[in-house]
Amino acid sequence: MKTKFVSSILVLLLVILAAGCAAPTAPLVTRVIDGDTIEVDIGGTIYKVRYIGIDTPELDDERPEFCALAQEATRYNRQLVEGKTVRLEKDVSETDQYGRLLRYVYIGDTLVNAELVRQGLAWAIPYPPDTKYQDYLMELEQQARQDGIVIWDTSKPQPIEIENVEITYIFYDGLVARVESDEYVEITNLGDQPQELTGCMLIDISDEYPSFIFPSCILTPGKSIRVYTNEYHPEWGGFSFEYSQAIWNNSEPDVAVLYDSQGKEVSRKSY
Repeated sequence: MKTKFVSSILVLLLVILAAGCAAPTAPLVTRVIDGDTIEVDIGGTIYKVRYIGIDTPELDDERPEFCALAQEATRYNRQLVEGKTVRLEKDVSETDQYGRLLRYVYIGDTLVNAELVRQGLAWAIPYPPDTKYQDYLMELEQQARQDGIVIWDTSKPQPIEIENVEITYIFYDGLVARVESDEYVEITNLGDQPQELTGCMLIDISDEYPSFIFPSCILTPGKSIRVYTNEYHPEWGGFSFEYSQAIWNNSEPDVAVLYDSQGKEVSRKSY
């Protein structure tokens, strides 16, 4: 009787130890949101994951050709990962300003971020400081350009080059204590033609974060818009970094840079 009791205790201890040493649950892709964003289940908790180093067209883009490209990228992303377990690799940042995990995503040995660029379904766009594989992604983009596939198909309408758009002012010393949520960067169309800002990125390159990517936005001639740190002002476009602390350094001036949707610099300004 005693021997059976001791044996039972030993078995129970072994089960507990085995449970404590079990490998972490592999991330399971529960939903593909669009071409560069997914949801994963990790140990019963759902996380949004944004692919590092790339950008795909937006599903809500009002331009029919880009909406079609967004749907194509989403379909291919779904084909690659939906319902499958994946491996996630971190670079420098844990999350973006929206709380999404920033990761390189692997299905088997395939780097999904790279595969989307290779197939001409995503642009390779650096989001410092997370640039570990950026040279590789840029090489794949160049090849896709040369092959003229999907996004790079010259028979399809291409993004219009942005002209006469400048960062004209940075309100860097906010009045809201500590967090300075009322800081803003002002961007102005100094030309005489409307300018498409959809997909453009505004970033503080001094700290290499945070960044703001414009949703659908056309800036009319002579008009200015503002991107606030963490406030919303519809009269100025309603754009916000949604960042919970001050962005722009008061004592050591930062540098704001505006890039177009292809990663080309449009304007920069310090203060």
